[in-house]
Amino acid sequence: MKSVVIAVSLLAVIATSCASGPDAPPIAGATTVCADTFCIDVPDGWTYEVGEGYVSAHHDLAPSDTFLTAGVINFEAIVVNAGGVWPASTPEVARSFWKLLEDAGVGTFARSQRVVGGAERSWGRHEDGAMWHLVVPTGGSSGIGVEMRAPNDSWEAHADFVFDSVTPTP
Repeated sequence: MKSVVIAVSLLAVIATSCASGPDAPPIAGATTVCADTFCIDVPDGWTYEVGEGYVSAHHDLAPSDTFLTAGVINFEAIVVNAGGVWPASTPEVARSFWKLLEDAGVGTFARSQRVVGGAERSWGRHEDGAMWHLVVPTGGSSGIGVEMRAPNDSWEAHADFVFDSVTPTP
């Protein structure tokens, strides 16, 4: 019985790490898109919409398997809803975001890294495949959150491209 559990667990890990879906195309260009308090560069091939305080997009190659959203987020609400205490550091906000996904059974945290300027970038898995997240503090409990989901890790260059372009605006 124990070997069956180990085999099933191993298959789940392999399936997660080899998620299906199309590989990401190279980034050939981009459009700068601005919401109320920030701008991002959206790579060519992504269809986007701009709303009040957010940008949402999907890639035309895999419209049901790719997801990009950037928006104003409340750091305090994320931390408190994950069971933490406010005030909290930016890395704690990022980890709290993943804790909410883990508690809901839809995502798993892998690692995070501090970014120059005080932002926190994190990597993990979502039930749909690979996932990347960036939190950028803008003051008090407010910040910008950028999330990208895709069917496999080949899309990480698209996440990097968008994350590197995040610019808070006055």
